[in-house]
Amino acid sequence: MLDTHASTTPPALDTSLPDMQLAIQGMQHALLVMHDEIARLGRFLEYLQQQKRQWLETRVAGLLPGFSASVLDALVLACPGFVDDVVRVVFRENRKLLGLFAQPGAAVALTSLQVRLAFFLDQQKGAEIRSADEKISSATEEKQKLEKLHYETQAAIQKLASYQASGHPIPADVQAYIRQLAERARQIAARQAGVQANDTRQDNISTHQQGYDNAAYPWLYYSHDIGLNFSHAAAPTAAVPASQHKTEEPAASELCPPEQGQHHDARDTLACHADDRLGAYS
Repeated sequence: MLDTHASTTPPALDTSLPDMQLAIQGMQHALLVMHDEIARLGRFLEYLQQQKRQWLETRVAGLLPGFSASVLDALVLACPGFVDDVVRVVFRENRKLLGLFAQPGAAVALTSLQVRLAFFLDQQKGAEIRSADEKISSATEEKQKLEKLHYETQAAIQKLASYQASGHPIPADVQAYIRQLAERARQIAARQAGVQANDTRQDNISTHQQGYDNAAYPWLYYSHDIGLNFSHAAAPTAAVPASQHKTEEPAASELCPPEQGQHHDARDTLACHADDRLGAYS
């Protein structure tokens, strides 16, 4: 059976820490939970793709079990767009001799035609395939959102560490967001303190929450807006003599994952590119 459960429960939060340290600790908590959820979604995607492949294999085996006139007639009725002159030739050349003896190479020809039929069914997007593809697309999008959020959260922690190490002042808007993260962490800790140990409400809310206890799930999207708040913040650097300054175009956001580069848009920090190859029959 598919294991869709997350395994990490973050350690207790120290709400007595100053805002900066508390915000960093909160982001570290979030990274732990996001890591598990990304892994869970990866396993779930593999499961969905396997289900789709199994459905296609079963469907193909039923439609094309071998080379015979009855099978060809049934294929014409079930998949008229599939049966063309090439398919008819393959059937004609690989029918059993005297109805009993297989032609040399018939097994290879059958496998090749079955693969072609599976591809045809996948491209036709019948109800079953549409349903499978929608589930795969949804899980892929969710996984990519979390991967981007995980990357941005790691980058934000590094950004705050660089501020601390350099001694440079933190921009006012970044300070405001740090206070927001710290307050968010204190609210989560306060809510969790009032939750009974045997509370199982998370099982009735959303499939995304199943498998998480009340200590872990609130951290999953703790830093959900972090890219929007840190994407424009320049990292502190040591002073450079005026003669060494260069005039150049500003680089794309340093918090944007390498593969997205200059296409990063702070207005849609959780945007992602869906991989439509997922779920393809192979």
